[in-house]
Amino acid sequence: MSTYTIAAIEDAIIAKLAPLKTWSGGANGVRTIKSYRSELMDEESLARATRIFPALLVVYTGSDYEEHGARKIERMAYTIFVCDRNLREESEGRRGALEGPGVYALLDSVRDLLYDSRLGLDIFPMVVVRERPVWFGQGVTIYSAEYETAQALLYTGD
Repeated sequence: MSTYTIAAIEDAIIAKLAPLKTWSGGANGVRTIKSYRSELMDEESLARATRIFPALLVVYTGSDYEEHGARKIERMAYTIFVCDRNLREESEGRRGALEGPGVYALLDSVRDLLYDSRLGLDIFPMVVVRERPVWFGQGVTIYSAEYETAQALLYTGD
């Protein structure tokens, strides 16, 4: 039974999403797929971050644990911030246009790649928990897509 670090699973998610960089559903595909590093923390950071849009930013958002004697199940949550922009019309940032694929299509593509995937690891299949809007305005659209997986841990008390 293998156990994986938070970073290893995050890296596997990023690798699984990599085909979206050459995605043919939008004119430009996804420009950036990487670990979230506070790019969306405030309006100033967000203004700088739009240079890397369309983007998928991945971050670990916590774990819950279930006890089964010496065996524990760690349920791990990861959020993917799905970001696009369109300076002409905000709705095109959601629906897509010549400038980018649009958040709606990206949410669908992320779901197609992640849902029920084990990411090539010995973990439970990924499940989508929720998708929610985070930001609309100034031509920028950002949604969060939360996914969960789990892994079994064995504690021997040694």
